[in-house]
Amino acid sequence: MRAHRLATAAYSCVDHIGGGIDGVDPKRYDAIVHRLPGMILQHGLAQSSGFLLAKGKGPNAGEHLRVLDDLCQVLREAGVTEAAHGEDLHQRFIKADLADTMALTRHALDAAAWLKRYVQGVLRITATGDPAIEEGRNHESD
Repeated sequence: MRAHRLATAAYSCVDHIGGGIDGVDPKRYDAIVHRLPGMILQHGLAQSSGFLLAKGKGPNAGEHLRVLDDLCQVLREAGVTEAAHGEDLHQRFIKADLADTMALTRHALDAAAWLKRYVQGVLRITATGDPAIEEGRNHESD
């Protein structure tokens, strides 16, 4: 099942971020992942991946490239692309015809949604960068 492959790959990507490996700040990574679905919808796939690629070239930009690479990994493991890393994925996006762009956009939105779900669930960070607080519920009998 494609959804299962997407979920498994997204979990693997986000689970590695929790410890702050590779100099990736979980809060910054989280903020980018939270904006990714909206960015894709508003600006398109090529522009969004180009933005992440461009921001990844500057100082303190490891999170942008990591998000793009993670998106690539999720799509690759789901069988959507054979791109090796984020830059290859961006090239695939900009060379795609209309039909491929529509399909890739749908797949990328699915992948971005899974990344966002796991950022919220695994890293326990909200869209504002604050730690998620689990609210206890009291269930009283009538």
